[in-house]
Amino acid sequence: MSENVTAEQIASTIGLEAIPENVRSLTSLVSRQDAPMQDIAKLICANKELTSRLLRAANPRAASEDDYTVTSVDAALMRAGVGCALLLAMSDPLIRAVKRTFETMIGVDLRDCAPGVLVPLEKEHVIGEVAFAGKATGCVNLRLSPASAGGIASNVLGFPAEDPADISDVIGELGNMVVGNFKSNLCDAGLTCKLSPPKISRTQEFRLRAVGGGLAERTGFRGSDIEIFVDILVNPWND
Repeated sequence: MSENVTAEQIASTIGLEAIPENVRSLTSLVSRQDAPMQDIAKLICANKELTSRLLRAANPRAASEDDYTVTSVDAALMRAGVGCALLLAMSDPLIRAVKRTFETMIGVDLRDCAPGVLVPLEKEHVIGEVAFAGKATGCVNLRLSPASAGGIASNVLGFPAEDPADISDVIGELGNMVVGNFKSNLCDAGLTCKLSPPKISRTQEFRLRAVGGGLAERTGFRGSDIEIFVDILVNPWND
């Protein structure tokens, strides 16, 4: 894998979708910290997808919409606060980037879903982390089972990936691709930051941990023989 190719260049190569204007507007609005809650609610209500994802985030233990106890945008914002809206805006471009990256690189159609519907990674698993620092600080973690990580690497490389170094290289490059688009959205909203090189490790730790003073959200992805958890940990008010 080339160390000279930036995440933005990779993202451009695979043709990531432009971030919707309503998502950019929401990111800019909530990053101010003092944004009126009614303005945030109005913007979210105007978009069915944003509304759906906010309600899902406000009902983290629900397996389906029938189990929701929070059923309106206003109630969700009252319960979770402006931070939940900010995570909603932050995670949208990341979800798009994950789907597009896996579709382009390995021909897998991933669907985002509530983490609770996936099989928990209770044993040792692979985690690819890409950190960012600046006005916004935090990291994005890709969590995969060893089987999923090996299968993805084999697909990308075109031969059975048995060397842990090869698997780490592929997962790290995928992390660069998806987080590069996430970083672009932060910068567009005035939250300038820079990416750090990806770190690949093995861990049994599965709890979602927020960065100091920040926020965290976990999203699940499911495709043919692949399940992935993606954690977003961000402090958008670092200064």
